[in-house]
Amino acid sequence: MDNKNNQPFIICPVCAGKGKTKFGLACPNCSGVGVGSFYHGRFFYWGPKLGRAMIELDHFRKKINNTINLIAFAIGFIGILALGLWVFIVGREANDLSVFFFWKLKHPLLFVFWLSLIAGMFVVYRISEDARKQHKIKPATYEERGKNFELPNNWEELKRAQGKYKIDVSGGFTPVAYDIIEQAYLLAAKLNHEFVTPLHLFFSALADNEVAAIFSRLNVPGQPFFEKIKEQISKIEQNNNKTVISKTAQEIFIEAYLDAYSLGQKKVSAKNLILPCLKYNNIIKEILLEYEVDKDKIYNVILWFIINEKQIDNYRRYKSMARFKPSTNMDRAYTSVATPILKQIGYDLTLAAKWGRLEYCVARDKEIGDIWQQFESGASGVILAGPTGVGKRTIVGGIAQLMVSEDVPAFLQDKRLVELDISRLISGATPAQAQGRLLAVIDEVARAGNIVLYINNIENIMGITSGSEESLDLSQVLAGAMERGNFYCISTTTDVSYVKYLENSALGNVLPKIDIKKPEGNQAIQMIESKIGAFEGRYKVYFSYNSIEEAVLMSEKYIHDKYLPEKAITILEQVAVRVGSTRGEHALVSKEDVAEIISSITNIPITKISEDEGKKLLNLEAEMHKRMIAQAEAVRLVSASLRRARTELREGNRPIANFLFLGPTGVGKTELAKTISEVYFGKEDYMIRVDMSEYQHPDSIAKMIGDSNGARGYLTEKVRKSPFSLVLLDEIEKAHPDILNIFLQVMDDGRLTDGQGQTIDFTNTIIIATSNIGAVFIQEEIFKGTDVAIIKHALINDHLKAFMRPELINRFDGVIVFEPLSLENVVDITRILLHKIEGLLKAKGIGLHIEEGGIRILAKAGFDPKYGARPLRRLLQEKIEDEIANKLLSGELKRRDTVIINDRAGIEIEKGVAI
Repeated sequence: MDNKNNQPFIICPVCAGKGKTKFGLACPNCSGVGVGSFYHGRFFYWGPKLGRAMIELDHFRKKINNTINLIAFAIGFIGILALGLWVFIVGREANDLSVFFFWKLKHPLLFVFWLSLIAGMFVVYRISEDARKQHKIKPATYEERGKNFELPNNWEELKRAQGKYKIDVSGGFTPVAYDIIEQAYLLAAKLNHEFVTPLHLFFSALADNEVAAIFSRLNVPGQPFFEKIKEQISKIEQNNNKTVISKTAQEIFIEAYLDAYSLGQKKVSAKNLILPCLKYNNIIKEILLEYEVDKDKIYNVILWFIINEKQIDNYRRYKSMARFKPSTNMDRAYTSVATPILKQIGYDLTLAAKWGRLEYCVARDKEIGDIWQQFESGASGVILAGPTGVGKRTIVGGIAQLMVSEDVPAFLQDKRLVELDISRLISGATPAQAQGRLLAVIDEVARAGNIVLYINNIENIMGITSGSEESLDLSQVLAGAMERGNFYCISTTTDVSYVKYLENSALGNVLPKIDIKKPEGNQAIQMIESKIGAFEGRYKVYFSYNSIEEAVLMSEKYIHDKYLPEKAITILEQVAVRVGSTRGEHALVSKEDVAEIISSITNIPITKISEDEGKKLLNLEAEMHKRMIAQAEAVRLVSASLRRARTELREGNRPIANFLFLGPTGVGKTELAKTISEVYFGKEDYMIRVDMSEYQHPDSIAKMIGDSNGARGYLTEKVRKSPFSLVLLDEIEKAHPDILNIFLQVMDDGRLTDGQGQTIDFTNTIIIATSNIGAVFIQEEIFKGTDVAIIKHALINDHLKAFMRPELINRFDGVIVFEPLSLENVVDITRILLHKIEGLLKAKGIGLHIEEGGIRILAKAGFDPKYGARPLRRLLQEKIEDEIANKLLSGELKRRDTVIINDRAGIEIEKGVAI
């Protein structure tokens, strides 16, 4: 299923896997087996040779058996009634204790009872015989999984091998799964198909409720999918030969068994047949791809169902497997000693695992294997180091569960895993007393001989001392004990704490480090699936597989201050709360629901593009020109980048866009950046403005990205809190070259590491740098009528290189030259600014009327060829806004009045109608 069981099949060369000769007799070379596979020291094969008569006879036998069992049960029930009636009749009349020795008495009712007892024993015998014919799949032990087996490698050796090597997988199928195989055969025979193919098996499996539920979770429409498979079966060529189980079908049965074996299932169920069928039939695979379903998704959902089954059975399973695990501190050999101090300040994780109180550990086999390897290599302990939220404690819980079932290396069997609570260790104690307690615990653990110690956040014992002048760090006490190797210890810490406290300490030298990395892709999905059952039960909703996948992918892409699987679990719980409260019980959680939650948290538009938003994106240029005058090329290039970003047609490991705006002061470079922030991000507030003139010295890098002492950087902290934003690097040419080098990595990789070692994501930012380099040159060349492309070429090759390295210039998606503004441009800008004032007055119930002549007078007065439109805003404040403010304060201007800017740019008041 997960390709771990891709074992090579041994096919008999004589019968080509059919198990029969051309005369219908069992093949003498393979004894009728035909196909088989070696795995974990066993030879697996499919035994039954199905036929229509055999299947019908089997069905008839089952009906007869069910009838006999029903009759026997009825007789048994009648017998119990007869015994009760006898007790009621005879018990009232009897004056002695003879009624309590009824087996010595004779009575017709007792005869009926004895007859029913025999019938009941017969039923029990029949049920036990049926169970004996079937076998439960026995999972491989730790030793078996790591053992190299010397097995027969040809059919002659296999025939001479003892029967213990051979396992007929048909006995491990559930009645439902076996019935699917029989139904597939009958379907092939009915349609005159020579072989039972993967299509027949898959079609029959779709009738199973569990298989149907799997595809429902994958959002595959049931009936259309069913009809497509049916149509493909109808295309199989008919043949008058007797229908047989093909070699491919036998391989599917064996693979289904091995899947169940590797996944720890007791029986092969219908769901185990799905992926082997896909493996051997590309048509099924292609049909599912039409529904955006691949084998990885199917495997994850099947594993999800198995996880749910194991969690439901958690209590019973662990209780059954832990029957010989002592409920007390004593081992089975009664050789351990009491640990009273550890009992007070510790928590027995194996006891918690025995009663099913620990979280189910999923997809961490590699990390647990690394721990075993360190112990087997002679280490007495390990440190599990990884970010908060990656599941370090869950791994330790998984180890406790394995210790309960004794599925661990021999040296860890019959041992307890006990957590040492550091807070209890030091609570209410002086440093000297804390050291004494730790030494006592170490002594108890060493003498007990059956305890593995677990210390969570082991860095917390660093710096706890036993005195003032001649102090001794508790970590050194523990390190000394670990060096002597008297017991095993598993500890956890964060990767940051490891570097800061443990890397060069005595503990760090004694305990090897195992990195617990954040899970990705399928591994993260499988971990999260183990939590979904609790959410579904608590909030009465159902999760589609796509919603879980979306939570993993989108949280990893857009949320960078937390780690998987924790951040995706948090998102999914919020989704469950919202969907349950808005759509009611039994609602289906979709990927769109997850996108809405992540979008609301991050303010990033990641939901499906609506029709209105699509129109807006297509008309971005027009939207921007509502507040941005002229600079058509700049607006066009920026709009194209934003459309690519929103439709995800861009490299995901770079910022949305990197632009360099060149031009004289006051031509709209900053205004376009504000326009982008408002149009694409929704608000001007999403613009992070960095004044690069403040970073003219090389040591100012700490101000931008922070330092190792804990000081946060201005830029990195802003982007960390608002990853979806526009970063404006104002007057970039004024920054020191060392500062500019930082942006080489940002523009290329979309990542920047801050002073504390945290990686800050820039892939959802737009980076715009502005500069006045060559401003005079631009003005002169534009006045001469030189083409903008020629001006840009000269700027890049002659002017920019004096301030920036060529590799930094090449990182920009576009170097955009802003043309100097004309008087007509300034008139249009004046009109826009006056309309903003109109909006402010409208909120107060006051109108504004503007004469065209007044606009031109204001534009001409506020235009400066050297500073562009920059003086205009100050002019409007002084001549218009200040005057209106004075009239409001004096009471001359009131609600329903109209302010008139006349053609001389003067202000008049037209009084409103009195009420």
